[in-house]
Amino acid sequence: MALKQTHKDFEKWALPVLQKIQKKLLLEDYHPLTIKYRKEMTAYAECAIRYPYKSIEIRYSTSLFEDWCKGEDVKNELTHEMCHVVTDPFYCKAVSRYLGKDELEDERERLTDHIANIVLKQELRDK
Repeated sequence: MALKQTHKDFEKWALPVLQKIQKKLLLEDYHPLTIKYRKEMTAYAECAIRYPYKSIEIRYSTSLFEDWCKGEDVKNELTHEMCHVVTDPFYCKAVSRYLGKDELEDERERLTDHIANIVLKQELRDK
């Protein structure tokens, strides 16, 4: 019988994964990089970036944690969240102007997915 995984187990596994992604995205000047469980979250995961201090907090939900406990690969989602650090300055500036929020949100997610796919492709090549 397998041991029950804890949130600390997940965070211990996830932090080095996030640090590797951070390095690939050339975001090493952002610190601290933390990961925290948010029981009340409805999103699968999210990224909170603090400006101008350049700190990153990746927040994860019960769903993501349970998927990881079942052995599912959640690295794609972690990569996606880290890519928000690159896309959020664009998003923040654009929201403060005249574009519609839904139109901008769609473009932000498309751009973030594209960047995440670049990182993931590099990782496959590096194996």
